[in-house]
Amino acid sequence: MQAQSEAIGTRPIQPVVEENQPARAQRSRPHVTSFRQWNSQLDDALSRLPESDACPHELFRILATNSIDNRKLIALVRERDAPVAIVALRRTPDGCWVPVTRYIVPGFVLPSQPGRLLDAVASVGVTVELGFWRLEKEPQSHGAVRALWSEPTFGMDATDDFEAYWRKTGRWDAIRKSRRKCSGFSVGINQPGAARLIVKEWGKTWGIDGAEIADRVAAAEYMEATGRLVSILLSDGDRRVGGVTCLIHENDLVAQVYFRDHEYDRFDIGTYLIYLTFEMVGRFNLRGIDLGGGHDYKQRFAPVKGVKHEMRICGNIMRYQFGRAVRKLRRVTNINRPAE
Repeated sequence: MQAQSEAIGTRPIQPVVEENQPARAQRSRPHVTSFRQWNSQLDDALSRLPESDACPHELFRILATNSIDNRKLIALVRERDAPVAIVALRRTPDGCWVPVTRYIVPGFVLPSQPGRLLDAVASVGVTVELGFWRLEKEPQSHGAVRALWSEPTFGMDATDDFEAYWRKTGRWDAIRKSRRKCSGFSVGINQPGAARLIVKEWGKTWGIDGAEIADRVAAAEYMEATGRLVSILLSDGDRRVGGVTCLIHENDLVAQVYFRDHEYDRFDIGTYLIYLTFEMVGRFNLRGIDLGGGHDYKQRFAPVKGVKHEMRICGNIMRYQFGRAVRKLRRVTNINRPAE
């Protein structure tokens, strides 16, 4: 019988320090141990790391162990036998490594000691794309950061005049029409099993990788069980025609995933779902709404309210440069490939 846990590599990694950093500020070498499966050693380390309200240890463990295969990496980073962080990554279809929490859990990246997140991620030695979303502070600088960019996020407070803003941006008429067109649909709030259905339909619609869908479903069901998820499901009789999941984070309603049946596009279900999302702010007595970023259309429903940061980090410069060269070669090959 295969052992429940198996370490696949233990290695000391030279920490990356910024240029001109005083020698006294340099820390000792972190040790990185990679595992194929979760085990008691990781449980012990996790219990010794700070726990986040946004992502309790139980939820992080679920995401780290969900559908473990060769596309997930769990690394324990230690320094003088004390845990610095647990880095749990998922490999995307295009070969990128991302934290298992990325844009699934707001306000959290990975369990780590204060100020040591980037040290830990850099020590793993692979190129990782981090997302800093709904965090109080901007990401720290670090010598292993290879790229850093940001974009606005959109939202409103519950005390803002939603209708006045929609009139200003020209969306009010479209919202009124969508409400009229969709008036014959039933609206289910937090129905059992709705979150799973909505996430899977969203993934199917947009061609999302199955591993990410599995992690999103696991997180949604955990949040649903702890009262931190709001789902909206539209039905035309027995047919599910649209839905949205949102998380409650720091008393804000944070939009997650939307899906709509494109055979019902004439009803403008997408606009109606966004309207219903705003309605949930008052229904659940929340502070405000966060639509996130990434798409310009969101500014027609809410003004800029925040910012999210993206970072590409790798502590192994040779591996990073090699990976860049491979990606560039793939792009050139795809461009020059004759159409079939």
